Amino acid sequence: CYLLGEELNPLLVNMKGVVEQTEFFQRDNYLLLSSIRRSLVALVEALYTDKGQEIRAGVIRYFEQGHGRNRLVTREDVKIIVVLEAALLNLGRCIDLVKPAGLLTSTVPAATWSRALDALEKSMDQIKAVCDPDRPLGALEWGKLTDDEDQMLLKESIFD
Repeated sequence: CYLLGEELNPLLVNMKGVVEQTEFFQRDNYLLLSSIRRSLVALVEALYTDKGQEIRAGVIRYFEQGHGRNRLVTREDVKIIVVLEAALLNLGRCIDLVKPAGLLTSTVPAATWSRALDALEKSMDQIKAVCDPDRPLGALEWGKLTDDEDQMLLKESIFD
């Protein structure tokens, strides 16, 4: 998932150039954008189908219960699914906005390029938020380094 987000970087550079009116939009980048979105759709669908209807029902219950106490689907599962679906939505908006230029059927106004760039940046940020293996962990995600951490600390204090 992270690598799919990273593959959008050349498109981001090209689209920034288009917004700044220093580059033309490359049709290959439109095809790349469509391809990456299809791959991301397949990934999100796998999140639903690998665990079956259990995840879908759990996500619905999670929100119906006001971020409730559901044990089948963790808060992290819900975050990943919701954020990736939001990323897909933003990629879809970007595709819709640049489609005339990507298919070489029409021109795209400058304001529309700016909106497409904004949607692309949001999508990339959302993908990085849940897929980046190097993202910093929150304090609640740290956990213990090992199962026997207390024992190790006790041993260290004995030798000091």
